[in-house]
Amino acid sequence: MLIARDLAPDLIIYNAVVYTLHWELPQCSAVACKDGRIVAIGDDAAVLALAGQATPRIDLNGRAVIPGIHDAHNHMLEMGLKLQRIGLDDCTSIAGMLERVRAAAAVTPPGHWIIGEGWNESLFQEGRLPNRHDLDAATTAHPVLLKRFFNMDVVNSRALELAGITASTPDPAGGKIEREPDGTPNGILRAAAKELCRRLIPRPMQDACVEALDMVGRAYLAYGITSILDPGLQPWEIQSYLAARRAGRLPVRVNLLISWHGFRESETRSELDARARALGGLSGLGDEWLRIGGLKMAIDGGTTSHTAWMFQPFVGEDRVYDYNRLDPEDLREFFTLGHTLGWDIGIHAIGDRAHHEAARAFADVLAAHPAEHRHNLIHGYFATEESLQHMACYGLAVVIQPTFIYYEGDDLFRDVGPELAARYKPMRTYLDRGIRVIATSDVPSTVHFNPFIGLYSLVTRKTWKGTLIAPDQAVSREEALFAYTVAGSWLTREEHLKGPLAPGFLADMVVLDRDYFTCPVEEIKEIQVEMTILGGRVVYTREGMIGER
Repeated sequence: MLIARDLAPDLIIYNAVVYTLHWELPQCSAVACKDGRIVAIGDDAAVLALAGQATPRIDLNGRAVIPGIHDAHNHMLEMGLKLQRIGLDDCTSIAGMLERVRAAAAVTPPGHWIIGEGWNESLFQEGRLPNRHDLDAATTAHPVLLKRFFNMDVVNSRALELAGITASTPDPAGGKIEREPDGTPNGILRAAAKELCRRLIPRPMQDACVEALDMVGRAYLAYGITSILDPGLQPWEIQSYLAARRAGRLPVRVNLLISWHGFRESETRSELDARARALGGLSGLGDEWLRIGGLKMAIDGGTTSHTAWMFQPFVGEDRVYDYNRLDPEDLREFFTLGHTLGWDIGIHAIGDRAHHEAARAFADVLAAHPAEHRHNLIHGYFATEESLQHMACYGLAVVIQPTFIYYEGDDLFRDVGPELAARYKPMRTYLDRGIRVIATSDVPSTVHFNPFIGLYSLVTRKTWKGTLIAPDQAVSREEALFAYTVAGSWLTREEHLKGPLAPGFLADMVVLDRDYFTCPVEEIKEIQVEMTILGGRVVYTREGMIGER
């Protein structure tokens, strides 16, 4: 005999203020889940009537519920490994940073690498960059490499020695070895020069990678992040994700963006192109937990490290330096290959010229080879009028990081001046031009993955100091939340599967300690997650949160 399994929901939440971000029923009070999907939304009476005798029901006592956060540009594996190293994000002085290096040296065998991540010189009381002499004062028995939050490292003399970097070492293409007056390297390595030391660091073992993914994924759940896209991955990193999935240690849903041109100087152009051809057009392949996205490219660096590709020099510089990670003349060739193979392509383009040239190259390729795609420009700092027209005409999306507004916005005036600062991350303009906007964190290239900091920044355009950055580019709370949740599912070809809270979609949702839509605007950044539900299962609750009935 065949007996149908119980068709009753396996979870109901009710007595809530549920913001579905679905056009048909934007707000409701109850949600029923079954086998990982939403099966009903509506008022309490109608949804509770579906419950079986064993259906768990959670009374949310009027709390607000939003869709799960989709952080569609989040270096999850790198962030997890960072949690296993020295954290430097909150260092406000070089002296404080050195204390952490000394502490690590005391428990690290001599000769082993000491790695730290996240420092930002704009926070330092000393008002300068650190150098090898600073790090040497902490230890000379270990090679030390401390990563800035983006595109710059400082190393000690031992690390320089191991890498063979001397006064006679030339700057690598796309990078710069900073030097003392006599030509001796001072320990600062910019852009491509970082690889001279980084390539000496042993690759983490797969077990350590799985542990890192498990650790950081659980941290994400506490902030309502239920899906991420990890961009720019090598094959060994993809294998680590597969190992975590098989071991049941992948706490959030993951989309993988494969590293292509502009990342690894050790790989030749023919090797990279062969990888794209050998894998074929796989964008979208996978399941609801682990899926292949597309190809990740990169043109330039960043603004605070003065390595972005700009039309005009950075403030205080007399020319535009070449820190590009690929030859821009090759963009059309690369785009054509990836596009015609069936890959979606995301390209890091921060400087105004990098953004301009990438949009122009995409337009030329799509005009010659029209086809459905999900191509996107990553970061979208400074859009030119021509690039806006190309993006709108050819359906190019933009993936922005509003956390940069909050944590780095004050440095914009120092780096690019007030005119360009007034054009920074122009989300209002993008939306008004009909351009899709996906909002993300890009950790660990920023201080924290907290999405409520990002939402606050999009709505207020304020930095942590309260400085307004391009206030005319502020958007509504609904537009900001859509960019952080539903919009990412289009980018990953999952718009049929997740995003809004509606029947048939994955039951990924977040219970908040206050109402995002009605709380005072300054409180948005203070919002905390009370509960995270992933696939219809409670995977995180804040201490003291209500339980099931």
